[in-house]
Amino acid sequence: MHHQALLSFSIAERRLALPLGAIRHIAPVPLLHRPVGAPDFVAGYFDFQGTPVAAIRLDRLLGLGNAQLGLYAPLLILAGDAPALALHVARADGVVRAPAVQPIDEGATLNGCVAGRFSERGETVYLLDAARLLLAVEREKLAAHRVMLQRRLEALDADADDAA
Repeated sequence: MHHQALLSFSIAERRLALPLGAIRHIAPVPLLHRPVGAPDFVAGYFDFQGTPVAAIRLDRLLGLGNAQLGLYAPLLILAGDAPALALHVARADGVVRAPAVQPIDEGATLNGCVAGRFSERGETVYLLDAARLLLAVEREKLAAHRVMLQRRLEALDADADDAA
């Protein structure tokens, strides 16, 4: 029997999961810069290894309201995503092995991004598909913000070099 390794996490009193391969890093929340005109679900941007990363409030993106996110609520930095994304969640619950994920029709889920569900310790956990989290237009808007931020950072670096 194939057991898929997943990271289980919580937001707005729901347990969700992503395949371990979809997550690049788990990080504490740094100082975030929120550009004017950013969608409500964007908490802000931060620098991760020289790349501006959009911190996404998963509760708002999925229409779950505004969850209370404490001081130590982590960011799940996604692997291989353009623009770079991090999901701001209430807590990371740990790695689980799902023996049987029950598929869910794309149109019947939270913004169409839930690929399936499984039971873990008597609780339903929803498996997200990282590729379906954002609509194409949302990805384009985040990419435009990222380019703007990258240019501003480069201009700051150039000003610092000129002053030296």
